[in-house]
Formats: sequence, structure tokens, C-alpha cells
Amino acid sequence: MQFSESWLRSLCNPSLSNEELCHLLTMAGLEVEENEPVAPEFAGVVVAHVLSVEKHPDADKLKLCSVDVGEAAPLQIVCGAPNVAAGMKVPCARVGAKLPGIEIRKAKVRGVESYGMLCSARELGLSEDHGGLLPLAADAVVGEDIRKHLDLDDRKITIKLTPNRADCLSVLGVARELSALTGVALSAPEIAPVAAVIDDRRAIQLDAPASCSRYCGRIVRGVNANVPTPEWMKRRIERSGIRSISFLVDVTNYVMLEIGQPLHAFDDAELAGAIHVRLPTPGENCCC
Repeated sequence: MQFSESWLRSLCNPSLSNEELCHLLTMAGLEVEENEPVAPEFAGVVVAHVLSVEKHPDADKLKLCSVDVGEAAPLQIVCGAPNVAAGMKVPCARVGAKLPGIEIRKAKVRGVESYGMLCSARELGLSEDHGGLLPLAADAVVGEDIRKHLDLDDRKITIKLTPNRADCLSVLGVARELSALTGVALSAPEIAPVAAVIDDRRAIQLDAPASCSRYCGRIVRGVNANVPTPEWMKRRIERSGIRSISFLVDVTNYVMLEIGQPLHAFDDAELAGAIHVRLPTPGENCCC
């Protein structure tokens, strides 16, 4: 079971260091196998707003950018990223910033002064993606330290669970255990019942009741599957070892990770007849 320490602490936050927290969980039988930072050490990187982008006077693949980093005046920065555009918010390493393996200095790029560097995820050590700048949310606060904005001082914790501790196959389950161990109050998510407002139904047939005695479903209309997943949700599921795919998939994975309830979203228009809950037949491949 892998999860974000900051996610766990949002549900139960004892006054323990990271090392003390991991030791307590291990001594309680939830052996911590891995405990690693979500990002390497770096400093001097802030949220920046690209004000304007112009062609470099002496290089076809370079752009001359005016960038607001929260200082009195915008910075002039030369950038070669293909996706740089006016209006976007991105990480900016100011002069003096120390990134993994590099220190940012004032430079002259093809005859033009550059006072910093706009960063990709790879340059920050967050992933191997270097196809362009790392775009930030439109409401990101200009000048805010990027480590705070992206919660990069978080850590990923992996615990080794024995078969009798299935109650800890969720962040809430681990938080409940942590609350019992420390006496610190549990801040469990409030789950309010949602009354049905439509009469649409699809039958569910339990063909293997001994293996699955309960399977529930509900038809939901008016869902926009194209909206982006909120960044905070993406960070939590990715730091739990699950790749962000789309809003509907991410939401179902998030609920599974948070409270331990497996979910799956189907396109009702692609279904016909009842949903049959059964064991696979010999030679049948799972599509999940």
C-alpha cells in the first residue's frame, strides 16, 4: 500500500517527524518498506506568469519572454520550449536557483540577456517529461515557491500489509490505525447520502454470490467526462502509484485509495441488458 504522507496527515496528523511516524507504523505491524521524497532537493523556483512571447532576434527556435515572478519588474528570459505561450503559468528558476545538477546564473543567449530559466518537469526532477514547460494551474499565485505550490516536500510511504490487515488497504484505514496508536483525532471525510433524482436503472445479476455477495450501481446523467482532474487529486493518486488517466477514472481510483471501496465507471450507452457479476470462464482474459 503506497500513499502520500501529506494525504495521511490530512486525516490524522500527530506531532511526529517522518521518521517517527514510519517507525510507529512498523512497530504496529504495518511495516514501512519504502519512504522516499516526491521530489529531489532544489531551491529558488517560483510560480511565474508569462506576460509576452516574441521571436528571438537571432535564433529561430528560441523565444524572448517577459515573465512576472512577483518582483517589482518582469524578467527577460530566453526560452526554447515549444509550448511557451503568453498567459501561461510555469515554474521559473530565478538567478541563483539551485536545481538538480545545475545552478542558474544570468546568461547571454545568442546575444540577448536572460535572467532565469522556465522549467520543465524533467528540469525539476519530477519526471522524465521534457517535451515542454510544466504548465501550472491558472489560479497559481505568482511568486509562490514551487515546492509549496506543488507540495513537493511531501513523501511517498509504502507499507507491507499482511493478509489480516485488509482494513489498512486505504489511506483512511491507515489514518484510523494511526489515530488509535497516538490518540490524535481522526478527521474522516464526511460522506453525505445523495438521493436519486432520476428513475433510470440497470439490472445487476449476481452470478457468483459466494465470491461477490453485494454489488451496487447507480446511473448518473449529465456527466462531463472531458473536465480536467483537479491537480491536488492527480498528485494524491500519482503519489499512490496510480497514473492519472481521465477525470472519471481518476475519481473512481481516488475513492478506492481514500476509503478502500473499489469503483468502476461504465458508459451506460455502451451497455446492453443486465450487468452480470461472475467469475471468468476458462481462457477468458480480463479486460481491466
